[in-house]
Amino acid sequence: MDIFSSHTRRVFWFLCLLLSASAASASKHPSYLTPKYCDGLVQQFVDSGMRSLGKYVNEHFDPQYRGGIRNTIHFLEQRSSWISECDAYLQDTSKEHAFYNQQLTTEILGAMNALAKELQLVRDGVEFSDENGVNNPAPFIKERYQKLAALVDEHHTRYLMQKQFQ
Repeated sequence: MDIFSSHTRRVFWFLCLLLSASAASASKHPSYLTPKYCDGLVQQFVDSGMRSLGKYVNEHFDPQYRGGIRNTIHFLEQRSSWISECDAYLQDTSKEHAFYNQQLTTEILGAMNALAKELQLVRDGVEFSDENGVNNPAPFIKERYQKLAALVDEHHTRYLMQKQFQ
């Protein structure tokens, strides 16, 4: 009987070890994260998100209207956070990235954060003098947006090429 209890104890400890190991390696990501969700999030940002952002920057940006600037900063920060979360999930589960590759993902997220930071400076009242000494932040904001747009366009082009050959 003593052999059985020793064997039973070993089995019990082995099961405990397995349970603790699986709990330790359990996903640290929320259950809503899936490759399909992340792909949809990125595609939404690439398509309608960038279109909306471009319309704001090129047609509606006015440093006097702090509310629009605040909303745009919030949009950029929120999307950056969501895409970063998806990128971490994709890295852990499939060794992929939210955008085409690691470098492009890092550059796009950096460009999003740089545009949000520049908009925050405008919102805080920092003056951006043009060649005539007039406060005109629009060219600086457009430049940041164009850098982001070029990076997103590079991702989109590579994404379409990759789909073509699948």
